[in-house]
Amino acid sequence: MPQLEARDAVVRVLAIELKASESEVRAASSLRKELGMDSIAVANVLYALEEEYDCELELDGVVRLDTVEDLAGVLSNTPAPVSH
Repeated sequence: MPQLEARDAVVRVLAIELKASESEVRAASSLRKELGMDSIAVANVLYALEEEYDCELELDGVVRLDTVEDLAGVLSNTPAPVSH
């Protein structure tokens, strides 16, 4: 998934999960400091992204990310599932 598309997807999912407007969720926003995410919120966002984009994201790697852009980078670098 291209980086810009991934960023838009992450912003949309974060806005829904955090009950915020998309304008409050910027690429440079800190997931924890600015958006107030805790480990439960991270897990919920991760699950929502996996469900919507049929991919598998590693929780261990995601919890160390700092910004929305970092999370979008992980999503954009996740290979699409192989269809059989």
